[in-house]
Amino acid sequence: MTALNSPHDRFFKAVFGRTEVAAEFLERYLPAAAGQALDWKTLRTAKDSFLDPELALHPADLLYTVDLRSGGAGYVHVLFEHKSYVESRIGLDLLRYRVRIWEQWLNAGNSGRLPVVVPVVVYHGAASWCVSRQFADEVEDAPALRAYVPACVYHLIDLSGYRDDELQGAVMLHTALLTLKYIFRNELSERLPEILGLLRDLAQSSMGLDYVRTLLRYLAQAASIDRLSGDELRQVVTETLSGGGELMLTIAEQWEQQAMERGIEKGIQRGIEKGIQKGIEQGEARLLKQLLTWRFGALPPWVESQLAGAEPERLEAWAKRVLDAQTLDAVFVEGIR
Repeated sequence: MTALNSPHDRFFKAVFGRTEVAAEFLERYLPAAAGQALDWKTLRTAKDSFLDPELALHPADLLYTVDLRSGGAGYVHVLFEHKSYVESRIGLDLLRYRVRIWEQWLNAGNSGRLPVVVPVVVYHGAASWCVSRQFADEVEDAPALRAYVPACVYHLIDLSGYRDDELQGAVMLHTALLTLKYIFRNELSERLPEILGLLRDLAQSSMGLDYVRTLLRYLAQAASIDRLSGDELRQVVTETLSGGGELMLTIAEQWEQQAMERGIEKGIQRGIEKGIQKGIEQGEARLLKQLLTWRFGALPPWVESQLAGAEPERLEAWAKRVLDAQTLDAVFVEGIR
């Protein structure tokens, strides 16, 4: 399977790969009749063995099984098709998905009626979605032969068509939908404080911490500098999250460190330490001073004295300690004052 190279793909899969988020999303945004026909408490991820390489047309797709409320034979597969651009042949792709799913279902030894497959296309691109939701519209229109062409309708969730107050849900779902809606829009910078403000309601848990990191990473990687510069993003994040309790303060501090990395070397995303080292190699000792200030506040004279004229090797050693050191003294462990 192709790697998840797109930041949109990675974010989409990280959020909607959680069954509780996917279940809430589908129950809210599928047509009412379809949502009521499915028992969302039974939603579960389809086993990887069920998916063959030919089925995985797009690496960000997610496949779930969910039971019918009425019981009946088999179960329903819900297919997420994540799109940030308009694809003219989406109907054909989704038809291929259905056929592959049914083939795998039969190869697994199942019998009886085939399970229902509900394709859901989640779209958040800048251009309007102008593709028909019926596969039949991709086929030559021959009135006398229409009965032989499958309609194969899919459900489209175009986030641009929803008002902000219609994009609701628990914190993870709510912030993810708003972020996806605005990621390609110029209004992103003015909407971001409100979106990040919702994170203050997130439970103080490791799961919540992981999600905040995922969201911030997505914003840093996917937002165009024309819509949101690195400095603007850092300012909004630190101002919004620093007032949200211990967890959010920790996030804000970590975000400042990550932002420092992006300022040192554009495109470096493999850790702040490597970015600092690159800056030091370029002779920019002032970057270490900025990081120390962000981490510990105003620097005393003795630190200024330490940094002035220090050899690159010594600057590098100090930079490596910044991420873990709890005090300034711990950074300058040699104690040269």
